[in-house]
Amino acid sequence: MRALTPALLSTTLITAMLLPAGLLAAPARVAATAPEAIFVAGGQYTATLEQTQNRWRFLPMNGQDVVVDAGRCANGAMAPVGVWLLQLDRQGRPELVAPSVTRLPAGASDHIALRACDQARGRELAVPQTVLDLLAANTGAVYVSR
Repeated sequence: MRALTPALLSTTLITAMLLPAGLLAAPARVAATAPEAIFVAGGQYTATLEQTQNRWRFLPMNGQDVVVDAGRCANGAMAPVGVWLLQLDRQGRPELVAPSVTRLPAGASDHIALRACDQARGRELAVPQTVLDLLAANTGAVYVSR
């Protein structure tokens, strides 16, 4: 008979508690499709863009939320809904990049350039300079909604 070490005892107790509750699922019970991703504000992203309202909201970990109404700064470009990562392009300009969890419609680019209001063209998102500055200083990911 094998002696119960603290690690083995711990594993045995956890298994004994989870097995009756059905929390240790057998591989046959795995769902055929992955569940919809759930995002928690401030957890997976630190800014949001409500496109129909043209409003940005920043969720800093160490302060109050900041809301910026972009007003008339728009060129009609829209981004697909989802979480986007903020990075710099080859010229050092900000852009949004879609991670694998962001569903893109057919033909949609997984990179969207962010440009100042008077400089945005085509599919580039027009953004007030204040927002560009806040994004550069405080943001790693943006949740885009309609």
